[in-house]
Amino acid sequence: MKKNLLTIPVIALCILFTSCGGSKKETAASLGQKWCELNGKVAKATDDNQKEAAKAAIKKWENDLEAKHKGDEAFMKEVEREAEKCEAASEGR
Repeated sequence: MKKNLLTIPVIALCILFTSCGGSKKETAASLGQKWCELNGKVAKATDDNQKEAAKAAIKKWENDLEAKHKGDEAFMKEVEREAEKCEAASEGR
């Protein structure tokens, strides 16, 4: 009986870790969309402090992305194309 009571929490924990453990696959489209979100924050900033903070966030994100995908030139070009698709909308044009 005690073995059965212990089995239920162990199974529940395994399911929990399995469902939470998977990382999202970053695609060029999702990364392009993320850039547009950050770019929109720069465009919507109401004062210089917010604008500088948003620019710093986008620069840090770009540096992290370039470091992570340094050797994959084709993927980086695809991210750039995806970002260009939504750039005008993110800036309110």
